[in-house]
Amino acid sequence: MKYKPISVLMVGPGRSIVGGITALVFNILPHLQDLVRLNYVISVENREIKDSGRLSANNSFGAVAQYGRFLKQFLKSPPHIVHVHTSQGLGWIKDTFFVLVAKLFRRKAVVHVHAADPAEFYYKYNAVVKGYLRWVLAESDAVITVSEEWRRRVQAIVPAQRIRAMLNCIGGAHRSLPAKGSGRAIRYAIFIGSIGRRKGAFDLLEAVHRAGGRCRGLKILMVGYEESRGDLERFRDRRNALGLNRRLLLLGTVVGEKKERLLRKAEFLVLPSYHEGLPMVVVEAMAAGLAIVATPVGGIPEIVAPDVNGCLVAPGDVDALSTALIRLSTDSELCSAMGRKSLDVVRNKLDAADYVVRLRNIYADLMSAASSNGGRLSQR
Repeated sequence: MKYKPISVLMVGPGRSIVGGITALVFNILPHLQDLVRLNYVISVENREIKDSGRLSANNSFGAVAQYGRFLKQFLKSPPHIVHVHTSQGLGWIKDTFFVLVAKLFRRKAVVHVHAADPAEFYYKYNAVVKGYLRWVLAESDAVITVSEEWRRRVQAIVPAQRIRAMLNCIGGAHRSLPAKGSGRAIRYAIFIGSIGRRKGAFDLLEAVHRAGGRCRGLKILMVGYEESRGDLERFRDRRNALGLNRRLLLLGTVVGEKKERLLRKAEFLVLPSYHEGLPMVVVEAMAAGLAIVATPVGGIPEIVAPDVNGCLVAPGDVDALSTALIRLSTDSELCSAMGRKSLDVVRNKLDAADYVVRLRNIYADLMSAASSNGGRLSQR
């Protein structure tokens, strides 16, 4: 179908940054560049994990460099639309600059919210900062949330008509992965996330301890960096004190093909988080044919159904988490059936090719609101 090209300047993290925003962006870029004139500006790259979300000299200099890269590309090739991927905390406040520039030059601005904690996104700030954030969001032409649950949360501070909910997606290459075979012993589960309280790592440790030998020797591959300084040492000390050093295997940060190999090795994902948007690790695990053990926070219940493709337990409920671990580790048929259902959800709801068509339609709607130009693609 012929349509008037739309030029988009997208802002987001570089490949070196570990996290869900990076995973989503680099899933959609190859597809989206076929539908719009796309330039991508890296907002942050080569940042030390310990500096994430902190006010420091390194981060301040980094922000200035980011603004310079953005302005250089913006002025070199002025876009119709600026699409900003952002999260929460100081990083979100920093990213409001890109929206301000877009509106100063009368360009459309899309804010793509990947936040996990409503307090860190808005509610913890004083009245002045809250007022500023509300104003920035109100000036944005569209706000994309990663789930319907986050759409409802954002409606408290953004006009409802501006908000679009779009579940995170994954590239089609992952859709060909087979579901796990049934009938084989469940040897490994996998946890992917920061080692700390928010992702429930300490709850998982206690749940494994309470399960004792009822998990039949299940080992959990713990993939990720420490959430806060000292968390990893505290986790390791508690694990060793409980005699679980051979049950919870700390592997550090793993990306790319190595992460995919670990997903193929595991039978189910465990992510007992307290706050989430829609974690890409859940999407990736489902695409690898894994059952899911998680909490009903953020957008997770929109893609994980209890007793269909996983188990949902309340945040902090260690006994329920322990029961879920025992259940899946001792029933390979159930685990395999849930993995096949996970693949079905990915194929039907979380495909990147469908996602970018919907995204391009949002862009077209924004352009149509300003003029009669800008075509619209039909979703395949």
